[in-house]
Amino acid sequence: MKAPSIIHIQFVALRRLLGETKEQFCFRIRNMFQKIFEWIMSLRLFSWLYITVQNLLIKSLSVGPIPEHVSFIMDGNRRYAKSRRLPVKKGHEAGGLTLLTLLYICKRLGVKCVSAYAFSIENFSRPKEEVDTLMNLFTVKLDEFAKRANDQKDPLHGSRIRIVGDQSLLSPEMRERITRVEEITKEGQDFLLYICFPYTSRNDMFHTIQDSVQDRLETKLQSRIDIKKFTNKMYMDLYSNKCELLIRTSGHRRLSDYMLWQVHENATIEFSDTLWPNFSFFAMYLMILRWSFFCTIQRYNERNHSFFERMYEGVPSILKRKKKPMSLYQFPNPPLSVSISGEE
Repeated sequence: MKAPSIIHIQFVALRRLLGETKEQFCFRIRNMFQKIFEWIMSLRLFSWLYITVQNLLIKSLSVGPIPEHVSFIMDGNRRYAKSRRLPVKKGHEAGGLTLLTLLYICKRLGVKCVSAYAFSIENFSRPKEEVDTLMNLFTVKLDEFAKRANDQKDPLHGSRIRIVGDQSLLSPEMRERITRVEEITKEGQDFLLYICFPYTSRNDMFHTIQDSVQDRLETKLQSRIDIKKFTNKMYMDLYSNKCELLIRTSGHRRLSDYMLWQVHENATIEFSDTLWPNFSFFAMYLMILRWSFFCTIQRYNERNHSFFERMYEGVPSILKRKKKPMSLYQFPNPPLSVSISGEE
């Protein structure tokens, strides 16, 4: 008796699947679970539950200290596309969507400034096709952000964008577009986004030195160039002083010539093994929660009060145990003195 055709087809498909390599098999399984998860999240009940939990976590985190400046090294877009057998362009598009989602979250949490490492000067050494793809995608995202920043119904309304880096390496058309977008969003006061494009920290410091010396020669001022003046001349202006939380994805444990000046003062650097397009709200939430927890402890220590001491201070004086005065005769005898010169 022959098996039904549908069962026979499934057995053939299973035999082919088992005959594939381990890497292909893992890819198929991962892709299957991803589709199942996307289908579950598309259901109204689960979507409502996810949003409700997210709002609750954001409100609870907003009670404590929040970093003023959060920065992202968005690494892993190419590997994301390769792992899913997609064009590199799709990986960068997915990375852009992740950044937009996290910008919404940061603005709701009360973060004042977000910076993102979008394109390193070293990336010009990549294949021309990929560089052109990044440039075209960048222009599209610029226009999209400007549109959202001026839309009163969008959560990013009231935001300002600044593109920082060595713009002399960009085409005149790109520089003109950047100037136009910055002009459109210059009135934004609620939230500031720095896109580092193209950028390296060494280039930032080099240009700052050049500009500082040039201003000194032109104005002929006798005042010295101090750290504060030097810092305020960097690409990120007042936010060049420090970055409280720097997050890098994709598993690499290095800064790649990014934010070397900004992370010098009590910065928390978090490394995640997750590829940037897969970096979720919950992953960032846990990092900010950890930062908030240790920041609270640090602030208590700076005030020279432990948690239990503060609790003891809140107890009414009538309930506190009074310390008995100690007389001079109750102190222990001093230790024996010994001459180090040998003289008595």
